Amino acid sequence: MIYKRQDSSKSTLTCIAMVEGTDKNPFPVFLKETDAKRAEIYNKLTGLWNPYIADTYEVLEVTDPDNPDAPRYFSVTEYVTATGSPDNESISLTEYIKRNGAVSERTALVLCTQLCIGLREFHEKGFVHRDLKPDNLMISHYDSDNMQIKIVDFGGAKWNNPDKHADTTVVGTLGYQAPESLAVPATDQSDIYSIGCILNYLLTGQEPGLIRYKGNHYIENIIEIATSNDPYDRYTNVTEMQKALEHQIGRRFIDKVPILRAFPGFRSDTLGNMLIGGIIYLSLIPLIAFTLQNYTPISSFLEIYLPYIIIPQVVLFNMGNLQRIFPERLRRNNRLFFKIRLTILLVAFLEPAIINYALTTLNLR
Repeated sequence: MIYKRQDSSKSTLTCIAMVEGTDKNPFPVFLKETDAKRAEIYNKLTGLWNPYIADTYEVLEVTDPDNPDAPRYFSVTEYVTATGSPDNESISLTEYIKRNGAVSERTALVLCTQLCIGLREFHEKGFVHRDLKPDNLMISHYDSDNMQIKIVDFGGAKWNNPDKHADTTVVGTLGYQAPESLAVPATDQSDIYSIGCILNYLLTGQEPGLIRYKGNHYIENIIEIATSNDPYDRYTNVTEMQKALEHQIGRRFIDKVPILRAFPGFRSDTLGNMLIGGIIYLSLIPLIAFTLQNYTPISSFLEIYLPYIIIPQVVLFNMGNLQRIFPERLRRNNRLFFKIRLTILLVAFLEPAIINYALTTLNLR
């Protein structure tokens, strides 16, 4: 029983219908007319059960007795409703952002991780979505602390074919569409570009091109890599991007004490580096106590604090700034970055000896 028709202005039939499940209870499905080419893709999706992709139940082929050579195809897919929303309504990510504004960094990272998980299996089957955008992401769990989404509308999907003579029909939405897809067939990297744009949209609440997210520079790097104009500079696959996103989700506990980020060691996202930094700073306590007992304030500053604490802090701080000057995609196999990094490390290692030599030469000790 069809109880709601959508997109009535379009020539193809798109509606929501009630069907009877195996338990005899009716449930809504999304019924959409498609062509033979898309019907083949939807047929392949019937065996794909992924928590972040709308289920495809079957593809119907309807033949008109008066025109048996022109069958019509209908995809029957899950009608996604947002559990926990008012009246369990159907809400796209676009509608959610319009109502509530930009989401938190953690929520944005989690949602894009879900996108990567959903697309991984889709890509492994040899498909590219080609039209990833907030309108095609439906919220399945409305809870802001545990939000979940599902990818819908695979009408623009195609086989991932590297053949430059393959179909290059332009499919997608301006702003979320990878630039190379206008000239060459879309690939997995085309979908990765779209995920980067969606991440920026979630964090800013603005469509691509209007405003660029500025904040956590690690997240800035993820967006920059994913949306690079050159597809070869993007993440190799969605699994690699998923790891980068999950890495940032796991590091958030340190930000509960923001002042720690001012100290080298605690700027790192690696637990081992943080532990080493903590041990070093704890070891400074007896050093400071010793200098207070055995040195004058000036000599302790020149002989202890300056060479062993202040200058290393400044040097290591600028090591962190290198990540802003050289984003991750530029640091890969970059000899200039390697030379600058090595020079800074040598300065940090040798400067105590240089300071002590200068103090001795100038008779200041």
